[in-house]
Amino acid sequence: MISHLAKTEIFSLYVIEESVAANAIANHLHHHTDFILAGSQNNPNIALEEILKKERFPDAVIVNVEVCAAHQSNLPELITNHTSLIITSQSPEDAVLAFSYNAVDFLINPICLTQLNYTLDKVRAGKYPERHNDGPRHFYIQSEAKGKMIRLNHDDVFYIEACQNYVTIHLEKSKYVTYLTMKELEQKLSNTSFLRIHKSHLVNESKIHSVDGDYVILENNFFLKIGANYKESMLASLYPNFFISKRGGFKVAK
Repeated sequence: MISHLAKTEIFSLYVIEESVAANAIANHLHHHTDFILAGSQNNPNIALEEILKKERFPDAVIVNVEVCAAHQSNLPELITNHTSLIITSQSPEDAVLAFSYNAVDFLINPICLTQLNYTLDKVRAGKYPERHNDGPRHFYIQSEAKGKMIRLNHDDVFYIEACQNYVTIHLEKSKYVTYLTMKELEQKLSNTSFLRIHKSHLVNESKIHSVDGDYVILENNFFLKIGANYKESMLASLYPNFFISKRGGFKVAK
C-alpha cells in the first residue's frame, strides 16, 4: 500500500510588537514548519497599510495594545473580524480588551514562548476544527497493589498533588497514590482540562468554583495556592471561557 502524506497547511502570522519581542517571535517561528512570518512592525498604522496591500489577510495577527495606544491606533477593532487576533500587553488588566476584540488569545509581555505554542494551536484549531478531536476522558494508573490498574475518569478528579517521587490523585471522597512524577502526569494530561497552578498541583478546571487572589477554590471548598510562576499561564488558559461585560469596571486579581 502506498502511503499518501497530507500536505502541510501553511499559516501566516503578522506581528505588531516592539522590535525585541517581534524578533523573539520571528526566531521562534523557525521551530514551526506550518507558520511563516507575514511581516512585523512596531507602528500599527504602517502595519495596517501593509496588511491591506496583501492579497489576503494573515491567518493571525499579534497586536500589542500598548503599542497601539502609543500611536493612537484602533487597529484591533479594524481587523478583528478578518483574522485570528492575538492581544499582548504587560498588564493582565488588558485581558478585558482582548475579550472585547473577540481575540483568540491574550498573552502577557514578555511573551512566554511555551504559551505562544498553545496560542498557535488555537489558531490551527480555529481554522481546522475537525482535526482536533477530543481525546479519551479517562486514564489508568498502577495502584499500590502489584499488578492492579485502576481507571480514573477525568471528571472525577479534583486535583493532583506532587509528593517527592510519587503523586496523590484526589477525588471527592477518595485518593490514590501512584509512582509517577508531576512532570510525567502534566505531559500525559496536556490538552485536557487539567491546569498546572503550582509546582506541586495540577487542578481539574471543571472542578474550579472560583479564583480568589492567589487561591483556586474547588467545588468541594478546598483551597489551593497558585504559584507565582504559574499564575499568568493559568489565567491565560481560563481566558477563552471568561465572560465579562465590555462596559468595563473589572480588575484582574493580582
